Amino acid sequence: MDIFYPKKRRIMQLLILAVLTVFFAITPAAQADMVQVGEPIVTPGWDLSLPSIAETYKDYFMIGNVMSTYQTTDGELTAMYKHHYNLVTAENDMKPQYLSPVKGLYYFINADTLIRWAEANNIKVHGHTLVWHSQSAAWLTTGADGNPLTRAEARANMEEYITNVAGHFRGKVISWDVVNEAFADGSGLPADWKDALRKDSPWYLAYENGADQSKGESGADYIYDAFVFTRLTDPEATLFYNDYNETDSWKREAMAMMAEELNAKWKTDKRNTQPDRLLIEVLGMQAHYWTASLNVYAVEAAITRFIKAGVKVAVTELDIPYGSWTNQHSTPLTEEEELLQARLYAQLFKVYKQYAPHIERVSFWGKADSQSWRAKGSPLLFDRTFAAKQAYYAVIDPEGFLRANP
Repeated sequence: MDIFYPKKRRIMQLLILAVLTVFFAITPAAQADMVQVGEPIVTPGWDLSLPSIAETYKDYFMIGNVMSTYQTTDGELTAMYKHHYNLVTAENDMKPQYLSPVKGLYYFINADTLIRWAEANNIKVHGHTLVWHSQSAAWLTTGADGNPLTRAEARANMEEYITNVAGHFRGKVISWDVVNEAFADGSGLPADWKDALRKDSPWYLAYENGADQSKGESGADYIYDAFVFTRLTDPEATLFYNDYNETDSWKREAMAMMAEELNAKWKTDKRNTQPDRLLIEVLGMQAHYWTASLNVYAVEAAITRFIKAGVKVAVTELDIPYGSWTNQHSTPLTEEEELLQARLYAQLFKVYKQYAPHIERVSFWGKADSQSWRAKGSPLLFDRTFAAKQAYYAVIDPEGFLRANP
């Protein structure tokens, strides 16, 4: 008899308990991605024999996606990108906090690498983003004491920042998200678009600090200044306002009213040397949707309202994860779930094609589900192995897909 057997058995029990404890501490999404015993290991790979999305829509609008600087050294990814897309947006590398973390310091290395990659591969570049309440360095709007700068100080900082950044990239980008996400969440239909703005935005607070209300000044004035400074710095670039939840009736109305008012103001501005050209030329629909709540009729209503405002439209950050904000999906899609998602993509692109003369571009926000910021919901056209999903085929031929999958 082995007198040490009970001790060995106890050690084995403790080891098993430790393994199970670690496993169940892992999120369900991570568990789902683990390779199961007996399952084949699939090496992700792009299929370049698939029809090109950009080529499919060459007579309609540009097709874009996002890239990060570190991805530009991936030859297979570059080959796929050149195959499917003709425009790129920097996912993070052109946001204010990365370009100028400290007053007087401008860090262009990563963004310049992405620009050179795009130029070498004949891909156009969209700049994202100049003025934003988020991911921006404090020096732009906030003093060392944590309080908002004065209106004059913030305005001078904005002009300095835009002159340096838009000036550096002049001739290298075709367009800019000049102001991003200026409107608040959950407002009612506004009588005045200014009432729907984020009043807690650092830019709004600084511009409000010293505003002369008797002259009609308010915190909202930072938006007009941002567009004017960008136009004066890079007159060739197309200027966008960009926001999410753009299908909500109150936000689409606020966005349209803002464009109408500021474009009318620019028309009589003494600095305007092109009176027949708009200041805000495109309203960007981020298009971060959910399968449970996407209403394609609301998408069409936003597009038609923006057209009525006299501007063009861009779909700037499209993805459709499965589920909803309050019930987020965390496992790979079933065949039925993937088909539902694909139908929504098909319905969207059918609408986009209908209004193509007014649409500047359609950009996806991510290349494969595993690379998405909303990866849990499998939101994109290609899965975790880079294989085409039903959503890809829905985008390639939306009308045919809907006929085959009513």
